[in-house]
Amino acid sequence: MTGFEVGAVVTGTVSAIPRPGAIGLFVDLDGEGQGFVDVLILPRRPGSWPAVGTKTTFEVLARRSGQIRLWPLEAEFRSGPLDNGVSEDEWRARKARYPEGAVLTAEVSDVHVGSYLVRYEGGWSLLEGDGAPPEVGSSARYEVVRHLDTTRRTLLRPAGT
Repeated sequence: MTGFEVGAVVTGTVSAIPRPGAIGLFVDLDGEGQGFVDVLILPRRPGSWPAVGTKTTFEVLARRSGQIRLWPLEAEFRSGPLDNGVSEDEWRARKARYPEGAVLTAEVSDVHVGSYLVRYEGGWSLLEGDGAPPEVGSSARYEVVRHLDTTRRTLLRPAGT
């Protein structure tokens, strides 16, 4: 799964929809791994979901528990816009304020198995890690690694790593 970095654009084929409308769907990533699209990302009506056998493109959101979480890039296969609620003006301002390589302070707001969410002034980022996650409420310094224009997300890593 190392070839599927967060933010990468990948092509995959819908391989299974175990419980339409309840869980989400599984995607075969050309035999290189299995992806998953959460029900909350897909259209509300399961009849609007891509059918098994549909080949389309996705952005890698996260890698968890041996599975690659995906965001469909075709608008018809999503329940909402790509922009994560960030306007074009807000996105330009965030990128200008925090260019790649910038270091900022962020607070841990949520912890999940294998990942944690940090919030900073004007944004948020999901970080992955195999070690013990930091405690909710703790603050640390993070470096801006990359801006993902497609989904208007900023990738961070702990500063100094």
